[in-house]
Amino acid sequence: MGLKKEMVEQENKTQPENNHKGPVLWGWHTYLSIAITMAILVWLVTMLDLKEIWREIKGADKTLLLLGALAHYCTYPVRGLRWRRCLIHLPVRGSTWRFGLLVFFYNFVDNVVPAKLGDVYGAHLARINFGIRRSAAMGSIVFVRMVDGWLVLLLASLSSWLLFSAKLLPSVLWSLIGGGVIAVSITAIMLLVLLLKRSLPDWLPDRIKQMIQAFHTGMWPRTKEIIPIAVLTILIWVLETLWIYLLVLAFGFKLSLLQAVFLTMIPLLASAFPLTPSGAGVVELTMFGCLRVLGMSSPIAVSVTVVNRFADYWLHIGLGLLIWAVRHVIGLRTWREVPLEDVASPDGSPETAMS
Repeated sequence: MGLKKEMVEQENKTQPENNHKGPVLWGWHTYLSIAITMAILVWLVTMLDLKEIWREIKGADKTLLLLGALAHYCTYPVRGLRWRRCLIHLPVRGSTWRFGLLVFFYNFVDNVVPAKLGDVYGAHLARINFGIRRSAAMGSIVFVRMVDGWLVLLLASLSSWLLFSAKLLPSVLWSLIGGGVIAVSITAIMLLVLLLKRSLPDWLPDRIKQMIQAFHTGMWPRTKEIIPIAVLTILIWVLETLWIYLLVLAFGFKLSLLQAVFLTMIPLLASAFPLTPSGAGVVELTMFGCLRVLGMSSPIAVSVTVVNRFADYWLHIGLGLLIWAVRHVIGLRTWREVPLEDVASPDGSPETAMS
């Protein structure tokens, strides 16, 4: 609630003529999303046998759980390095560690607001921390989302087909359809920007033209960076798959490589559900269904799902709040700690909020 209060107070202090306002994260859409999420989670909790879950968790291998969670959280510095390499053709003022911190923080925000608004906030963070044009930062985020989207969709589809070619679960099928829609939509956005960049209509305002040009600049990394970005992307998803494999192994259930890929990718597709933050509620149901179809008993499947969501969702939120609380100590600008006029854009000139 402290993060929300800071955002609201800073927005209220901004005069209507001030063109430096950041993205609006809090409003009826966020409150409705949180209400839907809580309703789903409360409904799920009422169906759980908490004593049985606690007994299963107590019996799990804590070393494997710790190693798995460590593998998951190690993806954030790797994601930061990948993001930085995507923008290396720009005069970026920020270390790899700082980029990893920003990736972690805007994904934390994504866990509390709906419809991937955290990505928009990520571009704002890049603006106020690194002086990168917001449109350029957004272009780079869209690029990595496209790369991740197609890779996850490919792996999810392939593993689902090889494991369950005869009959797919409805939740798996809908996850694949949703993932396909998102991947195609992101690709369409990139193609549209590419076409507009080649021939911008004369009637477009100059400000919009500059935004499109900046978005295009951030959207396409250097050619020589494609291989390093691809290697880092593979490393990210190897670590995420390792997290799921170790998590399930901690409960005494050994997955094959194909099963581990399936169990990693399908819930990730479900996390793109736009009505709740990071698909909260939908991811839990999807993961439980995937575990059951792989032959896991209901009590263990529920326990694995609970530990998974605690480690990569609720713990992430807790750590995000901690980072926000010490933001001044670590020098992280999370909203409007400094006037945007004091943050020069890469070309040395001030920049408007939407650029």
